[in-house]
Amino acid sequence: MLSQVRYTYTGQAALMKRFICNDMACDHHGRILLVDILNHAVHLLREDGHFLQYVLTEQSPLKWPQSLGLHGGTLWVGCQEGVVRVYKYSDEKC
Repeated sequence: MLSQVRYTYTGQAALMKRFICNDMACDHHGRILLVDILNHAVHLLREDGHFLQYVLTEQSPLKWPQSLGLHGGTLWVGCQEGVVRVYKYSDEKC
């Protein structure tokens, strides 16, 4: 049963556009991956909700990401243009 909110993540202050999360996944260490459609990025958070780094950005190249899946060492990112990008993901501790 849910009892209280543990934390809220609203994106990084330096973002160019408003943070909009379309999808999320967790790795084996409990870290959280969030798809940020307007900023063309995937954010990586610690299990306590603090930002660690961007896993993917527009320079990756990543455009309009909308969904993601994570299994083992593979990260799938579904993009608005009908493309699914597949990346190798290392879930070693940062």
